[in-house]
Amino acid sequence: MEPKSPSKSKIQITGLSYKPRSRQFVIITLSIILILGVIGGYLFFKDRFFLSENMSTYFTVVLDCGSTGSRVNVYEWMIRNGSKVYGTLPLLLRIYPDNANKSNGCRYAEQRVPLEKRASTPIFVLATAGMRRLVAKNANRVLAEVENVVKEHGFLYNKNWIRVLSGKEEAYYGWVALNYKTGVLESSSKKIPTLGLLDLGGSSLQVVAEMDASTKDKHALRSKIGTFEHDIVAYSLPAFGLNEAFDRTIVMLSRTRAKRESVGGVFEIRHPCLGSGFVKNYTFVVSRNSSNRVHEEKNELNPVFLVGEPNWEKCGIIARAAAINSSNSESSHQLYNSNCIGLFSYGGNKKLNLTKNLHAVSRYHALSGFFAVYNALNLSRRANLTTMWEMGQNLCSGQKRINGQDCFRLPYLISLIENALCLSDVEIIFGPGDITWTLGASLIETEFLWLHSGKSRNGVLFLKDSITVIPSTLVTFVLLLFLMIIVYSCQVKLPMLGRKNVVAKTSYFCPKCQPN
Repeated sequence: MEPKSPSKSKIQITGLSYKPRSRQFVIITLSIILILGVIGGYLFFKDRFFLSENMSTYFTVVLDCGSTGSRVNVYEWMIRNGSKVYGTLPLLLRIYPDNANKSNGCRYAEQRVPLEKRASTPIFVLATAGMRRLVAKNANRVLAEVENVVKEHGFLYNKNWIRVLSGKEEAYYGWVALNYKTGVLESSSKKIPTLGLLDLGGSSLQVVAEMDASTKDKHALRSKIGTFEHDIVAYSLPAFGLNEAFDRTIVMLSRTRAKRESVGGVFEIRHPCLGSGFVKNYTFVVSRNSSNRVHEEKNELNPVFLVGEPNWEKCGIIARAAAINSSNSESSHQLYNSNCIGLFSYGGNKKLNLTKNLHAVSRYHALSGFFAVYNALNLSRRANLTTMWEMGQNLCSGQKRINGQDCFRLPYLISLIENALCLSDVEIIFGPGDITWTLGASLIETEFLWLHSGKSRNGVLFLKDSITVIPSTLVTFVLLLFLMIIVYSCQVKLPMLGRKNVVAKTSYFCPKCQPN
């Protein structure tokens, strides 16, 4: 057989292998770029993603027993054990509020908490101002009945988790909820100013602000939540809630000519803050003891017949008297030209000056009752007291009718801010409407769950700006896929056992050409 010419053989091999080599080179280059891109992207977004092999979720249930009814909130949390990005606080994933105000909150919670997590889910039944008004014996009896109901459901509970909150606790929990939900407490590198809280309920008013330095004020406390400590002052002011303030106006009107005896012996009271055509049987509470409401309270129920007789000027005067807790509207009228009056403690025997402590904060958020009135009357989110007053005058003067007590509530809110709390020169924002003290209670009361939490079994990548959890195994799979593409494209030939050393030496990784 005629031997092949070396030159021809070389040319032939080169021609046949040129195209595959080019394709292999392109595939290798693209694969390397993709791998470097994945690695670079991971390093670039490392601070935005929470790499967690120690993350786990848990639920909490908080039942709020308030003066206007009972509501349950179910919270789902994710533990973030000391992340450099997020700090030490857990992440709130979801809130399941009982907007329908169901009669059995435990059953509602059972529908939201998975069965396998129910036994480890703590439930808290916390009562507020409405229960604080009861005699201690009656309050304890109610709590005992609640405990018996809680036992029938499969939640984790402790007798100490079913109790009446102090006013200071309720105020503090509201402040924590506000500053957690708005992201203020999330800062781990720099302490930023916290937000002040104005939280208006049916029976009481909570006012909380952070101070520049600690004080011996009985309302002061030091909070260690998140990365930094905070010296705050938390006021809970009974009888300044919307319902009790309105009752107080009826008491004041009953001492004036607005009170008339009607048919059947029930007194008729004409109210300047109610619209024309408003007629209603109404029962209000008169407290005979205010020095120690919890233990010695004696209340008297008084039925009256309320009739609307709109008069904006008189309504403003009586709303101001209720806001500063004056004993009668005439004394309030004497101070009508004074913007900052202050407020009197319950019973009207001691004037409280909160201005010094409250002005350490430049921005407040007004929640609950404040937000409800803002929402009902479609007010501007940033409080402009002059504009609010003009709007109220337009809505409530003459024959225009708006819902229920809103014509009282609007001037009452204005007077609370301007005359009682003296906050007319600070920024006040109504809302957000979905923040309640129960969020703060859920966070603080369950520190034992997240402060020293263990590691979860499954690693995940967590994106800060969304609730998207990405398995960390996905990154590994992509890298392995690219590696397989490279190996397949290059057709790596590994030496086999039993072959000659010469063959082993001629194995190449993506060879340009191989000799015969």
